Amino acid sequence: MKSKSISAAILIIVMLLSALASCSSQTGGTATESSKEPVTDDPTIAADTITVTDDAKHEVTLTLPIERVALLDTGPGTALAALGKLDTVVGTHQALQNSLYGASANVPMVATYAEINYEALAETGPQLVLSATSHHGYVSESDHLDDFGIQFIALDLRTPSRMRDDFRLLGKVFQAEAEAQRVIEFYDKYQNLIDERLANVPEEERPTVFFEMHAGAFHTGSPESQFYQQVELAGGRNIAFDLADNPSADDTEVSAEWVAEKNPDYVLIESTALGTGYDSDSDAALFYDDFKARPGLAGVTAVKEDNIIMMGIDILSRPGYIVGVCYLAKEFYPELFADLDPAEVHREWYDIAFNGTNVEGIWTYTK
Repeated sequence: MKSKSISAAILIIVMLLSALASCSSQTGGTATESSKEPVTDDPTIAADTITVTDDAKHEVTLTLPIERVALLDTGPGTALAALGKLDTVVGTHQALQNSLYGASANVPMVATYAEINYEALAETGPQLVLSATSHHGYVSESDHLDDFGIQFIALDLRTPSRMRDDFRLLGKVFQAEAEAQRVIEFYDKYQNLIDERLANVPEEERPTVFFEMHAGAFHTGSPESQFYQQVELAGGRNIAFDLADNPSADDTEVSAEWVAEKNPDYVLIESTALGTGYDSDSDAALFYDDFKARPGLAGVTAVKEDNIIMMGIDILSRPGYIVGVCYLAKEFYPELFADLDPAEVHREWYDIAFNGTNVEGIWTYTK
């Protein structure tokens, strides 16, 4: 009887502890409020924890502060720069190893556009890994990281409609919510300006646009992808609106005949021959001419009128996307946006994201 009483007492204690733990946790949205949980052998020391749900619908509970992070994609590097948290980076992506990213450019490389080096990643000893949700930098199976006891968050940081929530999440995780809000307000400042000026432009009077992504000839994005929304935000009509078989597909290949039938007023090309560090647009010019010479496009309005816009990735489908949207709005509606200087918007973005670092490059090409 005595042993049964002890067992019952232990069971009651366990149940009470479980109830307390349940009451202390909160969920909802993309992040819960921080809670206090002991994480060391010293019961007098407590640490903040936060539970977040990332863009891959993956939930993870993290212990704060985050002081060691590895980057598997380029977007998180720009985001951490804007949040003032590059000093937490212990492993980085190949494309982030340049002076824009300060001392974090010199930490070990753990990812390239082609692969993730999981052994090198483990050796950096990160608390957290920031990965992409698709393509390069994508952790397809968490087992790769689970084997090393590493937690990860998968973020889009490409699609405009997700960008604000991604920054809110990172602001909470890195305890930099004021910095995250500054980025969001920058997005809103220029998007609201564009929306207000286009409010009275009827849908049928807005220019039609074919957006070709850098993956290859005639590759475009469906309506819910990262390669669609920028055109709409700038007041254009993306001709891929009816690619409904897979509305979230990032990469849909169409044909010259399809483009010719749609007959867009403009063509927007996401270019890897433009961007930060470029001092010549000669490669972009060659691509421009090659596009015009593609069979089947000679009768397309955009081709006949030289309405082809080439734009670097970092101001089009990355955290700096609003800069590209401003360039497009100015191109589509030069009179409505006569006082908008996209180059000034670009400088403002670099003031926010890179603390005013002087950045050289060529980001757009037209004729």
